[in-house]
Order: sequence, then C-alpha cells, then structure tokens
Amino acid sequence: MMKRLLALVLALLTLCLPALAEVQRSDVLDIAFSMLEEGNPFLTRYNALTGAEVEAVFELGAPYFFGGKHDYETNGMPHMYLRLPDYTKRKCWETTHFYRKDAQYLYGFDCSGFTQWVYSELGWEEHPPLDQMILNYGKYQKKNHIFSHRKGKEMPAWDELASYLVPGDLLVGKLHGARHVMMFCGTLRDFGYTAEEVPELAPYLDYALVIHCGPNFAYTTRIQEWLDAQTDPYYDGVLTTDGGVAVSIIGVPFEEATYQEHINVTDFAWFELPDGTPLTIWDLPSTTSFCWFRWNFD
Repeated sequence: MMKRLLALVLALLTLCLPALAEVQRSDVLDIAFSMLEEGNPFLTRYNALTGAEVEAVFELGAPYFFGGKHDYETNGMPHMYLRLPDYTKRKCWETTHFYRKDAQYLYGFDCSGFTQWVYSELGWEEHPPLDQMILNYGKYQKKNHIFSHRKGKEMPAWDELASYLVPGDLLVGKLHGARHVMMFCGTLRDFGYTAEEVPELAPYLDYALVIHCGPNFAYTTRIQEWLDAQTDPYYDGVLTTDGGVAVSIIGVPFEEATYQEHINVTDFAWFELPDGTPLTIWDLPSTTSFCWFRWNFD
C-alpha cells in the first residue's frame, strides 16, 4: 500500500515539473538549417534531437552575397546551384563597404534573400520588404507585429521572449542605418545546451536564437582558405565574402561577450561553443527601430 502511495506521489510530482525544453522538428527549420555548414553544432543537434536527416547543401555553408536572391536563374536552374556541390560566382553590381562593383564573389544570399528563399521552399507567400515590415504599422500591426519598438508593443524579458515566438517568426531591425532580417529558431536550451556545458552562456540559455545570412568572420576565414586551395581556373580572382548563414543570439549585452573585435568593417561580439563555433550577438538593443514579424498565411 505504501509503495503504491509513494508511486502515486512521485507521478504527481513529475506531472507538476516543467517539461525540459527541446527543439521540435519543423519544415521551417529543416529548410533553414540546410544552409548551415557541415558539422554546424545546431544542425548536428537538430538532427540528433528530432530524428531529422537534414544535410548541408554546401560543405562550408551558404555565403553572403550583396543583393543575392534565390530566384536568379540561368538555363532554367537557380544560379546559386549550378555547380553543386561547389559554389558559383557572380559579379557584384554595386559598391558597398565590403563589396566592389564588378568584382567576382561566391554567389549566395543577402539577408532577405535567405528568408524569402525559406518561405518560397515552404510554399509561403513572400514577406514584405524590410522597410514596410517595420514602418507600415497601420497595415501590419494587428496580425503581424508581435513586438516592436513602439509604445505598447514592448518585448517581455529577454529570457521570456522565446516563449512567445515560433520558428519562422522574423526579427527585422534597423541598426547603424541598415536594415537586417533574421528568423527565430529556438534557444540554446532547446538544442540541449546546459550551464555545465557552456558556463559562460549559462545566464542566456533561454534567450532567443536567430538564423540569418549576414556578416560573419568565420565565413571570411574558411571561404578564403577554400578559395586558396582551388585549382579550378573558374575561381581565379574570386574574392572572399564577408559572411553567410549562421545562428546568432539576441539580447546579450556586447560587453558580456567573451570576445569582442572590429573585423573588416563590422564590430563583433561572440562566445565560442564547445566545438569552437562562434555564436555572435546581434545587437537588438541598439536598433533605432525593429519588429518581430509573424507572416500570416491564411
């Protein structure tokens, strides 16, 4: 009798305990994570935790290309995939802080090119231009703006934010005069990270993570190494990109990061995950305007 009573009490206590967070498989993440590099810890853990078998499309991940879109086609095929498993190249059509007009770079996405590609692969309608997502408040605020910089639409605490979001929600922010778009993909805890495994990140296990195509010094290094090793004359004179598809964390103060450095034209702050992968911070608190945007498909 006592054993039954004890078993009942333990069962009730178990029901009262919060369930451990764990990433759930979704079409959004299947598609988005395929643009990470082989061996990326979030891709590896996603497959292990969900039973998915998502493979990286490119060994080194999808690179950043200024103005890069998925729908540029040559001979009926998307330009980006013409030389799979290797990269294609393309001339940049405009000079920026990092890119030179008419110089050749490996072809990939820009930030909205990546999110539009994910939506296209899902069969979803394209999301609006970035400026409209932030500024056209009258049109989008009722059903699309989850949180924003506007009064009355403030975000909850950083460690609570992720509980209001679902994979595919977009963060659009204007920082240093430029707009950028990122896609929510979970939290460190969702991917099985613990305080013991990542002690420097222990206070931030429940902070929102985003997958996005933007500046990332790890890409600059590994793409240059890849280019240096090429013997195919197709890649002669091709320049290194300044980023690619990666996962970043939102809300952590730059000064709390283990590493901080100005690299090329960008200020980076980041932590290193156990395998050495940098987890960069995207500086949402410094934006002049932003919104968390949920596209409606019905």
